[in-house]
Amino acid sequence: MSFPKISDEDFEQIFMHVINLSDKDNTYKFAFARFLLEYSKKETETHVEFSTIAEYFLKYYWPQICKYKLRQNPQFKKRAKIITILEKEFDKSKNYPQPYDKIEQNEPVKIQKCRKDIEKRCFNDVTYAFQNVETDKLIEDQVPKFFEYKISRFRPRRGRKQRLPIIDRSYGINLNPDAMSFFKRHDVLLNKAVTLEWARFLEKLNRGVPELISKIEGEIPPRDLSTQGMELKRHFDNCFYCENPLLSQPRKIHVEHVIPFAFIAENKLWNLTLACQQCNLKKGGSLPTKKFLDRLIERNKDYRGIIPLLEKSLTELGSRFETIILDRYNDAKSHGFMPRSIS
Repeated sequence: MSFPKISDEDFEQIFMHVINLSDKDNTYKFAFARFLLEYSKKETETHVEFSTIAEYFLKYYWPQICKYKLRQNPQFKKRAKIITILEKEFDKSKNYPQPYDKIEQNEPVKIQKCRKDIEKRCFNDVTYAFQNVETDKLIEDQVPKFFEYKISRFRPRRGRKQRLPIIDRSYGINLNPDAMSFFKRHDVLLNKAVTLEWARFLEKLNRGVPELISKIEGEIPPRDLSTQGMELKRHFDNCFYCENPLLSQPRKIHVEHVIPFAFIAENKLWNLTLACQQCNLKKGGSLPTKKFLDRLIERNKDYRGIIPLLEKSLTELGSRFETIILDRYNDAKSHGFMPRSIS
């Protein structure tokens, strides 16, 4: 297909319209926009199979749904297909603290099943709707096209005269070379715009969830807890959970996130304790029962004036730190992080 020449200004107008103003029942448009940007940045081949796009989608959605348990559409609406696909293979009641590349390596069969289902079930509406926008500025044949695709047939839409096109998934899409060049040259700013709008959409569905932008971008801070561990070891000798002495087994002392790292996405001392290996492994990526949250709050009150790093982390939370900690515990629980009995 030969694409008409389009200016950067017109490409930008349509792209920003798609991510800012068009209807969004779920987050597929953001994921598709992110795919276009990432693919154009590192690839030159203009023809893309839907199986390849499914790989990008899975890389974006697996951490958000399985690791961070972020809701992707309003609860009163039918759940997004990609959620049902992932939860079919990955138990929603379990916590998956591993990064996506580790899951891809350790669970290749499940990952491949997800990719195939995403390819089969998730791309019809978003492929059609992504660039199907109306604009007064340009006539129909001049509306910027980022890609072209084939339609295999049309089906009726309930209660509407307009029929819905069915995308030929076996064909894939052909990217507009000029659009790829535009995406590559403006990658940084366009990615920031996509991430911001994705976060704005998700924050309405995920009240109280911290670090949404970091979770969307996949840039969660590393779990290097050496500094925090040294500080805690100066003041505490027993496991936070079973209260047994730790000094007899120094190599098995774990620095533990009370509210799971997968939810909290930060390494602040107000949420860190020392645990023995047995308790830490038993808890895993789950929440502890409520009595341990109460113990954590009391620990923070008693030691904030003694441990400077703890004082700093509580000051950042503000004067209502007890309420905020409780809220984050309850928010984590409402997002599927289940309390587990430890001792």
